[in-house]
Amino acid sequence: MQTQQERISTGVKGLDELIEGGLIPGRVYLITGPPGSGKTTFGMQFLLEGARRGEKVAYISLIHKPEEVVRDMVRFDPSVYVYVNNWRLILYDLGPILWRESTKVPTWRSVLSRIREITENEKITRLVIDPLTAIDFPLQDPVEKRVELAKFVRSLENLGVTTYLIAEMVELDKYSEEHYLVSGIIMLHYFMHEGRMIRAIQIFKMRGTKHDPNLKLLKFTDQGLVVYNKSPFEVV
Repeated sequence: MQTQQERISTGVKGLDELIEGGLIPGRVYLITGPPGSGKTTFGMQFLLEGARRGEKVAYISLIHKPEEVVRDMVRFDPSVYVYVNNWRLILYDLGPILWRESTKVPTWRSVLSRIREITENEKITRLVIDPLTAIDFPLQDPVEKRVELAKFVRSLENLGVTTYLIAEMVELDKYSEEHYLVSGIIMLHYFMHEGRMIRAIQIFKMRGTKHDPNLKLLKFTDQGLVVYNKSPFEVV
């Protein structure tokens, strides 16, 4: 079992305490949830935490314009521009590059090649890939698909970079290959309950870590997302 000193902070207030002090470095984690649940903000807080600690981190976009993501993040942390300007937070818009190279949707292999180049050249320690669902697999055979995705996840782990894969998940009772292959899964939720909108976080899976899989209250604050160690159904 890793000790607390060997872990790295998620950058989300209240979350580290629920996962024995933070994440095990060098592993791949899936951040999933419905549209608008806060996944990209969650990922940016993770990267900014690394930048504040002097690490070099990267946000790799496959659909969104990274500049727009940064502008949205300014409302929570104006220092984001400082880290972008001093090359601590590196933004890569791989979508246009990959689509120019092929008329097909980018494959995991083509994305991995670019990611390896970026992380090795820039000595990246934290990485966010947003969204995983933009990457396609040309073959329909589920066994081959799982093998290729397993290679993708294993290759990311071999880079020694702590990685967030961000993915949409609308149907919460259906699981795909990536759910079984990553080291951890954090689900973000929002739903109506007794006439009010509730946000919640669920540590669905976290290898090598004691964790409570029950829903916990999640809130957007002036500083970004904050986790509270209590049920989201309690009266606030």
